[in-house]
Amino acid sequence: MQIKQDGNEYYAYTASHAPDEDRETVVFIHGTAMDHSVWAQQSRYFAYHKYNILALDLPGHGLSGSTPMDTIEGYAEWLVNILGKSTGTCFHLVGHSMGALIALQACAQYVGKKPPVASLSLVGFSYPMTVTPKLLDAAENNPGDAYAMMTQWSHTSPIGGEPNPGFWSAGSQMSMMENSQPGAVFIDLTACNTYQGGPAAFGDTQCPILFISGTLDKMAPSKLAKIEADRNPNAEITMLPHCGHSIMSENPDGVRDELRRFIALHHG
Repeated sequence: MQIKQDGNEYYAYTASHAPDEDRETVVFIHGTAMDHSVWAQQSRYFAYHKYNILALDLPGHGLSGSTPMDTIEGYAEWLVNILGKSTGTCFHLVGHSMGALIALQACAQYVGKKPPVASLSLVGFSYPMTVTPKLLDAAENNPGDAYAMMTQWSHTSPIGGEPNPGFWSAGSQMSMMENSQPGAVFIDLTACNTYQGGPAAFGDTQCPILFISGTLDKMAPSKLAKIEADRNPNAEITMLPHCGHSIMSENPDGVRDELRRFIALHHG
């Protein structure tokens, strides 16, 4: 599905289902230099269980037009505008890594609009989402090295142990980043590294929040997600064992089941 906005066309995977205004809509937002396909298992599940889905490609990513944005606030404003063009009885925002920051910021900016955001799920979340100088330098000057570092740090094992037969998560991530728009990885990482709006966004967000973290996540340590979950009375956290940052592919069933449980509890 193509969504037209600001003279550009943006892609959203909908499992070829036309949006139904009488159904709830689950919106999936990917992370740095990724695209909608990171949510393949989870998005298909909801699409075939009576939800609308929008698994988005962010600007300048995947099949979407335009160029990557250099701030989380810019991506969030774009997402709020996309929601304004979408339908359903309510929205459930689901973001991973950079996408979790975008979902959080958009949720805060969307307060008071209709249809409402009924829940917010933050997968592989940390705040602040600090990026090491070594990774930023590689992203700017030698992107191939940055892709390799991020892939290695995102997985508990570079080979074997895949839950889906015939699927190699690490190879898929490398390929996705290698096919991303030039400069996207540096722009996205910089947006994560400079984002300072977390406390205000959590303060403005009124809906229930679910954190899903991998216990072995090196990119976004679960202890940082737990700090936010513990301080927010509307939040809960699930720790999935033996998972790194690429949690949707290392434990696709676990992520799906937690999203299904949480979203079913919070109708708009």
